[in-house]
Amino acid sequence: MSAQSIKPQAESTVNVSQDTIPYQEYLLRVLFASFQPAVRLGLELNYPLDTIKEMMTLALWKEAKAKHNTINLISLIFGKSTRTLKTLSARYNRGRFFQQSEMNLCRQVEDLLQKRPMCLEELSRRLPHYNEFDGASLAIQMLLKTGRVEEELREGKVVYIPITRHHNLYSDDWEMRIDALSEHSAAISETLRLRFLESTPDPRTMARTFTFQAKEEDIVAFQEELLDFIRKRYRELEKSALEHQESDDPSSFEENSDEATLSSQVFDQRSNPIAEEIASAVSSFSLYLGVTPTPKVIGTPDQ
Repeated sequence: MSAQSIKPQAESTVNVSQDTIPYQEYLLRVLFASFQPAVRLGLELNYPLDTIKEMMTLALWKEAKAKHNTINLISLIFGKSTRTLKTLSARYNRGRFFQQSEMNLCRQVEDLLQKRPMCLEELSRRLPHYNEFDGASLAIQMLLKTGRVEEELREGKVVYIPITRHHNLYSDDWEMRIDALSEHSAAISETLRLRFLESTPDPRTMARTFTFQAKEEDIVAFQEELLDFIRKRYRELEKSALEHQESDDPSSFEENSDEATLSSQVFDQRSNPIAEEIASAVSSFSLYLGVTPTPKVIGTPDQ
């Protein structure tokens, strides 16, 4: 069995690797490596180069529109005229399959409510991409219907609170599957940003790739074991986090949670300057999981 990691063994490793090549080249290498999943799919589907460039451009526009407020700012970053970007925006809007699904909108609303209860008007203001008020209303109605949020009257306003339990959103519906792919990709992208683009890699972020041999029938059972463990463990972590938030004593989380104590010890061993702050903080985390046959190296003949 071999293990590959995108988490450097020591912080000095990152500094040395970046010092041996120009920093801009280092960044371009990270970007180049991150393109590989998309271009491999493009090759698998035999798409021409122009089609792949078109998809990449539209995906870049989608992210820029979500991150930046004005087309003028995006124009400066892209080095393109606003006229060119308006044409790009029109092309993006014509591609109806790029639109967010209702499931994606529900997930965004749930993420906002995990931070604190909010009313419908506040949710509509905080949704990215400037979704309309009706979009937030539609998502809330779906979440209420499926038992994922509940209403509560506070200070004369109706606010919405997430119901904390596991919701299995797995589906054969193609729109929901693509939405899940987008969420998975977003978590991986954030891992890359925190591990490769920060001056000090964030110790809360990690990823591992294990390569090993196994009987195919054993892998199905292994997948179920992984999912069962993760569901049980993250529920324990969420319960501990909720107890911490409800407690008046900030130290109670460390006293009642083995995970917090373990994290504190690990951070202390690393002598990380932000260890204390992280050890007592409650944040949202994404855990992405995949088990797949090891991809073949391009150029390797089929067995």
